Order: sequence, then structure tokens, then C-alpha cells
Amino acid sequence: MLILAIVATGVFLRQFKINPAVRALRPEAYQQTLAPESDQAALIDATASGITPFSPPERFGPDTLYEKINGRADLYLTSGFASLATQRFSPDEAAGAWVEVFVYDMATPANAFSVFSMQRREGARSDDVLPNAYRTENALFMTHGNFYLEFIGTDASPGLQQAMGDLARLFVASRSDAGAGPAPGADLFPMAGFTPDSLQLIAANAFGFEQLDQVYTAEYVIDATPLTAFVSPRPTPEAASALALEYRQTLVSYGAVLLEASPPVAGAGVLQFFDTYEIVFSQGRYLAGVHEAGSLEAAAELARRLAGHLQGAEPKP
Repeated sequence: MLILAIVATGVFLRQFKINPAVRALRPEAYQQTLAPESDQAALIDATASGITPFSPPERFGPDTLYEKINGRADLYLTSGFASLATQRFSPDEAAGAWVEVFVYDMATPANAFSVFSMQRREGARSDDVLPNAYRTENALFMTHGNFYLEFIGTDASPGLQQAMGDLARLFVASRSDAGAGPAPGADLFPMAGFTPDSLQLIAANAFGFEQLDQVYTAEYVIDATPLTAFVSPRPTPEAASALALEYRQTLVSYGAVLLEASPPVAGAGVLQFFDTYEIVFSQGRYLAGVHEAGSLEAAAELARRLAGHLQGAEPKP
């Protein structure tokens, strides 16, 4: 009986010292640990459009990005990723269907365009209203200032397609200070023969060469030959010239043969690697050239056009 009395006394006293893990499960404790109200606000205010948040916003940084997009995080992290915010929205009339919005802050417009362009889906169509945007069967992708955005729907219904466009336009309207403007690098290439929507920005390790970063590429067709032109703005003309030489030497070390034929651009290196051709040169502070061309004649023509265009290009800060 004495032992039972001691146990009863201990239980009585213990109830006033609740384990912290249990305390955390209480509703009042949960309210105290919620994120600030500003963090809980909808990513896009779509109230007037009849689109309502379907989930609370989630936020990820460089250390947690893999939790949301495991397998693709490296592309963003090497392209200047700052943060990601996501949230699901549902049109009132589309019961059970929703759109998940991904808002990547990439710190600069060039970084945002890089991840946008590097992931462009085959067969995608440019959006008729939004600049720097394209659509697939159930998604909308776009850039706006420092932001890269994805709108992914649960299905391809017209209602969700409309909701994606509405959400995108509302985001742009709420970030008017971010600026739309043309795609970064669009002015670096001549338009003759240019393949629409082919512009890309490779942020790092372009063509497998570690020193080659911030490289814009564009696709062309000349004399029925598909070609890839590239341009990389460098800090100074000397830096562009030195990198061009280093890239050529690296190609030779991999087995490319430097051709003795007269180059199409003064100072250019013309190399053959198996059955493809590479032309590398510098023009002012730009490193430029033609990558893995199947025809030397077509590559030389594109190199001449590219050099002439860059010669008249305005200096970039």
C-alpha cells in the first residue's frame, strides 16, 4: 500500500511537468510556431479571378531545394539560385483540379533565363500573350525579371490552362518593377537563318569545358544545314581572346585537328573533330564561334555573319 501511495503521488506531481514533445502537439503551441503572417500570404493574390489557394505556401533555400526537386537541384544551384516558393491554387469551377506554382528567385534576369532556356520542352509553343513564356499540354513556363516560374496543372483541361495564364498575368502585374523586356542575349545574334525560340544560356561548364561559363547559344539553318552559334560576353577584349585560345588548345588536347585553311574571321581557329567542325574566335570583348557543325562551308558563313553582327554590337556593362 505504501508503494502504491508513492506512485500515485509521483503521477500527481508529474502532470504539471509535461514533456516538451507533448507540449509541442498542443494547438496553442502550434499557433506559436507558425511562420509569420507575411510568409503565409498567398504567392499570388488571385481573389478577383475566382482562383483560391489550395495549400499553404512552402519555401526552400539552397540547402533544402533538393527536398522539393530532387534530381534537378544542381542546375538551379549552379545558375545562381536564391530561393523557391511554391503553392497550389484551384479555380472555383474546377473541383478536384489544381495548379502548382513554382516561383524561383534566381537573383538576376540572366540566371532566370538560363534555367528557363535549358529546360525548354520539345514541342512547346510560345504563349500568345506573355513574353518569354511557353506552354506544354498541362503547364506554363516563363521568366520575369529575376524570377523563373512554372505553373503545373493536374490535367490539360481548358479551365486549368486559363487559370495558369491568369495566375501568370497577375504575378507579372504584381512585379512590374521586375521588368519584362527581351530575353537576355537576344541582341547578340544575327536574325538571318535564326531558329525561333532556340536561344539558350549555359551558365556553367559549356560544351564540357569548365572555364567556359555564361555562354549564349542559338540554332541556325544555313544551306539546309543545322548549326549552333555561341557567344559569351567577357569582362575585357583581352579576357575574350585568352579564353578563345585556351578553348582551342583544350579541343586540340582532346584530339581535334587545327586546320590550316584561311579562317572565315580574322584570328579565328578552325578545328575538325571527327566529322564535325568548330570555329572559335574573339570579337572585341566577346568569345564567339560555331559549335559542332556538320558542314565547314555553312559554319564559315555563319561565323562571318556572327562576327559582323558582334562588331556593331553596343558594349554591355
